[in-house]
Amino acid sequence: MPDAANGRGLREAGCIPGLGPGLADAAGRGMDAAAIREAGADNELKAMILFEANPVRDYPGGPRWKEALARTDFIVAFSMFDDESTSRAAVVFPAESHAEKEGTVTHPDGRLQRVRPNVPNPVNARPGWQVLAELSTRLGEETGIDSAEEALRVLANKVPFYAGITPEEIGGHGIRWQDREAAKDFPSVEIEGGAPAPTASSDGSGLQLGTYRDLWSGEVTERNPALRFLAPKQLIELAPTDAERLGVSQDDEVDVRSNGTSLRAKVAIRERMRPGAAFMIEGTAEQNATALTGVETVEISKLDEGAEE
Repeated sequence: MPDAANGRGLREAGCIPGLGPGLADAAGRGMDAAAIREAGADNELKAMILFEANPVRDYPGGPRWKEALARTDFIVAFSMFDDESTSRAAVVFPAESHAEKEGTVTHPDGRLQRVRPNVPNPVNARPGWQVLAELSTRLGEETGIDSAEEALRVLANKVPFYAGITPEEIGGHGIRWQDREAAKDFPSVEIEGGAPAPTASSDGSGLQLGTYRDLWSGEVTERNPALRFLAPKQLIELAPTDAERLGVSQDDEVDVRSNGTSLRAKVAIRERMRPGAAFMIEGTAEQNATALTGVETVEISKLDEGAEE
């Protein structure tokens, strides 16, 4: 499940392990992405559906995802592009682009907004909800969903704090469901503790790694000639004190390594960075930081100027 666009909406709709529609407790916990990855890599999955997801590139543990997809017997993928993940799929449905979709999107602040198609679908490309509804029927679960509007109606019936939402109410500017009367049915959620402050390794040689998704990191950018120049190259963001301690300067090429995995990146010194932490970009075409996610610390060293690319 994505952390980016519509990630909140998917969670509220029930697309998360252990929770159903409306964030209600679910009978079966299910597996999160990491558990699916490990089960597939351990040859424990018979089938997998990838819905507009390229886990090899975009999810933590990309190399392990390659193993998982290679060892899963049957894969169905919905994707706009042929990529590392669809290459393992037995069936690939062409996914709609953002300009072709009809439906809704939930922004991080809870604002629900309509999405309308701007261009027609190419030949043989069907809305994702339509394919999923048909697949559900063939598996013995009739949804009764025949249109995007019907899908919203079903969702509003299943999620208590969406109750009664219609396309007309959402209108052209969207609505924040928290401002509606039905918001009183939002379940109470307890959050314990907070994120620990990043710290260097005990001997001071390592840095705690965090990753983030650059706005322009993705295949849409890389495949569009007008946008290609925006595709980011890998950086490692460091605090000034760490850069000085490690003997590196702005724009230096460095080797970033942990547990036998090594990436190359360019140093970006940021005043806002907390000492002991480093940040790199997820989803880049080369030197992708997802190869290092899940490690506790990384070490860096400056590359020789004559080192080969």
